Amino acid sequence: MEASARMRFNCLLNEISRGLSAQNLEALKFLCKDEIGRRKLETIDSGTKLFQQLEELNLLSPQHTDTLATLLAEAQRPDLQLKLTDFQTHSLQLPVSEVGAQPGLDNAFDVICNEIGRDWRMLARKLGHNEALLQQIEYKHPRNLREQIHEALKEWQITKGKEATVDALIATLRSCKFNLVADSLTEKIYKAG
Repeated sequence: MEASARMRFNCLLNEISRGLSAQNLEALKFLCKDEIGRRKLETIDSGTKLFQQLEELNLLSPQHTDTLATLLAEAQRPDLQLKLTDFQTHSLQLPVSEVGAQPGLDNAFDVICNEIGRDWRMLARKLGHNEALLQQIEYKHPRNLREQIHEALKEWQITKGKEATVDALIATLRSCKFNLVADSLTEKIYKAG
């Protein structure tokens, strides 16, 4: 399974590379000048070569695409950024047993989606999401607030694995001062059973 995920990731990088204009590539190279030396940058003439350098520097892998997402956002290529998000969301999703989701997490997501509202970005930041990912989620679901919230929660679940628990969500909600949502979640998850 790891090999097939790697192959899909390489295909994605190749597709992103083909979608880059010469101007996009120059912008990406400029943004990477501090990570990749000037000499090496001069030899890079394609997106795939740039991505290889980022992988060698441990700045890019199937599990770690934040750097590339940020670069694509800075190069104003939300279409390519969306391809990256789709890969993360669909290609690397593990079965629930592997993710380590505790019972009740899906119900917790429903409660949060129903009650959090437009302040979901504050919660998403507290859960560890960066601005590039939040922009990707909004771009993917431009008029569906519930889907934006749900995807942010799913991304957190995938990232945290077994650490993604209802208790962790409640603690994060309280740290954001969303005490009413936290109380509602506690009521529905723990007192319902």
